[in-house]
Amino acid sequence: MKVLVLNAGSSSLKFDLFDAEMDESRPERLLGKGEIARVSDMGEALQEAFDQMGPLLGGEPVEAVGHRVVHGGDLFHESVIIDAKVEKEIESLCSLAPLHNPHNLEAFRAARIHLPKATHVAVFDTAFHFTLPPQAYAYGLPYEYLIEKKIRRYGFHGISHRYVSWRFAQLHGKSRDDYRMITCHLGNGCSVCAVDRGKSIDTSMGFTPLEGLLMGTRSGDVDAGAIIYLITHEHVPPAELLGILNGKSGLKGLSGVSNDMRDVLRAAEESESESSQARAQLAVDIFCYRVRKYIGAYIAAMNGADVLIFTAGIGEHAPSIRARICAGLDNLGITIDERENQIESKEARRIGNSKIPVWIVPTEEELLIARDTLRCIRKAGI
Repeated sequence: MKVLVLNAGSSSLKFDLFDAEMDESRPERLLGKGEIARVSDMGEALQEAFDQMGPLLGGEPVEAVGHRVVHGGDLFHESVIIDAKVEKEIESLCSLAPLHNPHNLEAFRAARIHLPKATHVAVFDTAFHFTLPPQAYAYGLPYEYLIEKKIRRYGFHGISHRYVSWRFAQLHGKSRDDYRMITCHLGNGCSVCAVDRGKSIDTSMGFTPLEGLLMGTRSGDVDAGAIIYLITHEHVPPAELLGILNGKSGLKGLSGVSNDMRDVLRAAEESESESSQARAQLAVDIFCYRVRKYIGAYIAAMNGADVLIFTAGIGEHAPSIRARICAGLDNLGITIDERENQIESKEARRIGNSKIPVWIVPTEEELLIARDTLRCIRKAGI
C-alpha cells in the first residue's frame, strides 16, 4: 500500500511517500520525499508533488493519505479518518491555530480532489498532550474562560515527542511505561515535554505554539502585561503584534542576524561588530537558559527523570548548544561526555552516562503519521 504523508505550511508543502503493508510485522519503506516552496495554490503544489512522485508509484495508486493537523483542541485525542464531521470540527478550530489549521485543511481539500478514493487521516500535533492533568493545562484565569472559551494549554510537537519517547524505549527493549522522560524538540519551533510512564504530563507550548522556549522567530514566554502595554501605550495594533511575536522575535529578533541557530552562533563568535556579537550571544544565552529551566522544572514535576532526550534540527545537530544547556545541571544528575557529544551521526545514541543519561534520538514525525494512518484504516476495517 502506498501511503502519502502531507505536511502543509503557510507557503510550503512537504510530502513523504511510504510503501507499507497492513501487516504490522513488516516495516515501512520510505520511497521518497520532497518539499514544494513558495506555494500560492495548494492544488498546483500537490500536482507538482505528484509529478515528482510519479516514478516512485510504479503505476500503483495512493490508497491512504496522512495529514499533519496542528490543532485538535479538546475534540481529538487520537488520529481519525477525515469525514465531513471531522472536517467541520477541524475548521471550527481554525481560530485557535489561524497560522496552521487553515493550511492543513487546504491541503486536505486539494488532496481529496486529487485522490477521491484514498482514505484520508488527520494526525494531530496536540493529541499526545491530551493526557495533561488540570493543574498543568489550566491557566490562572477566571474559571469560565477555561470551561466556556477553552482557554487552556494544549501543547504542540506531540507527534515528535511521542515518536522519540517510543523510539528510546524500543531501543532498550522496553515500553514507554517504564520511563520518566524529558524530551527536547529544538528546531525553528521548540518545546520540551515531560513524559511520565508514556503520558505527556506537561509541555512548554501552551494555548498556541508561542508559549515556552525562545524559538527561531517566536518569542516564547512573555509577560502578558508587556503585550497589553505595547497595545495600549505604544499603540501597536494586535494583528501587527501577533506578527511580531510569531515572525520577528526569538533568535531572529534578538540577534538581528537570523532565525537559524548556525548563523547566530557564527555571529556570536565571528562578528566584527562588538554590539552585533553581543546581541547574538544574548540570543544564544537566553535560548539555552530557558531550555535548562524547563528541564529542571520537569524533573521536579516527575520527581526525577530516567533520561533526557534531544531531537529535531538544533537538538540533533548543535553540540555546542546541547553542551551549554546541560552545563550547570550536574547537581541534578545531568552531565554530557564532550567527545560523544561532538560526534555527528544520524543514529540514536547516548552522549552522557550520568545519573540521568543524555541521549540524541532523531525524530521521524512522517513515519509516525504513516503508521497512525494505517492504524486508523485497520481499526475501521477498510
